[in-house]
Amino acid sequence: MKKAKKIFKVLFIIVIIFTSGIIVGSIGFYKFTTHGVSLSTEKLQIQSPSKTLSVYDVNNNKISPSSNLYIKLSKLSANTKNAFLCAEDKRFYKHNGLDYLRIGGAIVSNIKSNSFSQGASTISQQLIKNTQLTSEKTISRKLKEIKLTKELENKYSKDEILELYLNKIYFGHGCFGIENASKHYFNKSASSLSLLESAMLAGCINAPTIYDIENNTDKAVKRGKLILNLMNKYGKISKTELEEAKKEEPDINISNISSNSLIYNEIINEACKILNTTENKLTNLNYKIYTSIDKNLCNLSNAINKNFKINGEIATIILDNKNHSIISIDGKSKIINNKWQPGSLIKPILVYAPAIEKGIVSPATKILDNKINIGGYTPENADKKYHGYISVKTALSKSYNIPAVKLLNEVGVEEAKSFAKKLGIEFEKSDNHLALALGGFKKGITPISLCDAYTCFANGGKFQKSSYIDKITKSGKIIYEKNSNEIQVMNDSTAFLINDMLSDCVKNGTAKKLNTLNIPLCSKTGTVGKSSSNKNTLAYNIAYTSDYTILTLIYDENLPSSVNGATYPTLINKDILSKIYKERLPAEFKVPKTVQLISLDKDKYKENIIEISNSENSIKEYFSVSNLPQEPNKDFHLEAINSSNHKPILCFTVNKNYNFWLIRTKKKEKKILFSASINNENFVKFCDKTAKKGEIYTYKVKFCEKSKNEELFSNEITLKCF
Repeated sequence: MKKAKKIFKVLFIIVIIFTSGIIVGSIGFYKFTTHGVSLSTEKLQIQSPSKTLSVYDVNNNKISPSSNLYIKLSKLSANTKNAFLCAEDKRFYKHNGLDYLRIGGAIVSNIKSNSFSQGASTISQQLIKNTQLTSEKTISRKLKEIKLTKELENKYSKDEILELYLNKIYFGHGCFGIENASKHYFNKSASSLSLLESAMLAGCINAPTIYDIENNTDKAVKRGKLILNLMNKYGKISKTELEEAKKEEPDINISNISSNSLIYNEIINEACKILNTTENKLTNLNYKIYTSIDKNLCNLSNAINKNFKINGEIATIILDNKNHSIISIDGKSKIINNKWQPGSLIKPILVYAPAIEKGIVSPATKILDNKINIGGYTPENADKKYHGYISVKTALSKSYNIPAVKLLNEVGVEEAKSFAKKLGIEFEKSDNHLALALGGFKKGITPISLCDAYTCFANGGKFQKSSYIDKITKSGKIIYEKNSNEIQVMNDSTAFLINDMLSDCVKNGTAKKLNTLNIPLCSKTGTVGKSSSNKNTLAYNIAYTSDYTILTLIYDENLPSSVNGATYPTLINKDILSKIYKERLPAEFKVPKTVQLISLDKDKYKENIIEISNSENSIKEYFSVSNLPQEPNKDFHLEAINSSNHKPILCFTVNKNYNFWLIRTKKKEKKILFSASINNENFVKFCDKTAKKGEIYTYKVKFCEKSKNEELFSNEITLKCF
């Protein structure tokens, strides 16, 4: 027994010594780690929204997020203050900066969940972290935070700490501080916030992108109502007040308090994705972010847009084609980031480029623009007219709808979508119909995604998503640098032929208001009409040179019919381009070796026959070398006419010494329609009665001299059956 007591005593002494050693060591480590660390009152002042994060434009000018608006705590309602206290630190006025009960609860929760999802930072700790320290997760930083939190609590009153916190916290969209956020989201002072609006602001600060009041309003309202429940639970509002607040419709009235707020927010969001962090953490890290933004261009487009007195919201985006950089944005975040119906801007991407890529058409190919019904779908042209046989180039430059639908049907919806996906276009499962040719998407496409797709044409078929950020550094060291990762997604010949057609849109088509600029330029217009109305909702113009791609859109639920893509958006882009190219010209689009300029017989072309000719009576058109028109065989010439029932009639003359085969091809299908052996010279006239309405067929005649095995071919004719 004595021996056992002695062992217990020795063990007890060892435990005491060990525990004392840990305590002494911890105290020593704490003092060593926090030695020289002291509270900076200067960093607590509202001098600039973020003292540790710096964002620069392309000319190394600093981009500041918002105005330095400050509001006294006494100006805020009790409901506004309580919303933040209930959301972030309900025991704020009871603890001394460190909430030990909350720390214990967080430890238990983390053990149960086997994670570190539950934090225990008080408002005082958050203020220290946001103003004095970085957000790195280390024991050293946490110990410094504890020391500085104690100093903060000793130096300032609780009301002063809460006031500083509310004027420093980040609310998204470049808004630091509750007054900036209130002015941006609700266009009023924070002193006038309603109960639900206060709860929504309190609810968004942990994840400003997820609970974005501007762009994710439904989630922001749902989060706000959760905060309201907490306020009721903690006795800050009554049950009646809770129910009344939940019925409230928040008066969201976006007002950019700074011209930089949109730009800053876009850059922050991109940086968070690059560095895999959150907005609040990023804005308190010692990073320098260097971007491609050109503030001069931003100011230019902003000034031009303001000159156009239009009922509607205007947004303009400018990309640098070669660097795949966003160099200017102007407008509201909702317009820039939401998905919208693309209208006719989708036609080059989804219809004409894949049709050229597959060799179905060339810009010179003739297509009949007439009334159609494909499976019950009966599209109309915007002018409510039919234009007969027109070239593919004219169909695109004039933005006629019926030829686009016919070509999409010929390419195949799934194959066309597969092509467009390579250009960054996203589709919903239900996007599987011919109305896609006219922009009939379920959700739509973001304006920047449209710009990215068009830069592919300017860059010879190479695609890369655009970005704002060129480089990020920390303490002078580069931790991120943008690299080129271009992918060749279409033939350079396809890209050039689209450029050729869209330059005709400037010269003769819907964007001809740009023609007086007299620069190498391509453009496409688009308009989205309002169902069951003669009004529009969206009007687009996208214009690109070898240097830049510029998109301007106007949005309003009730745009008058006089506002379409060919009017104000085109005029705005014209003004921007005229300023950019005031003293210089953009380079011409280079003609790749995979494209040839071919002379065609002008008279035959009027008869819808594509035939090479070197005579003076010719026109010139570009063709891909993989899809060139065949040289005519003087002995064997095929012509086509239409019968009264619109079935193709093929005509040719055959010598008595030849056998012949009239061949029809459609996509991968090849069919011999008619063959014979002629004993004397004869004129053959054959009606293809099996041709199906709406299909595109290519016809040619194969001849074989009876005494030889040599095969000869006539010219090819591509026709659509109507």
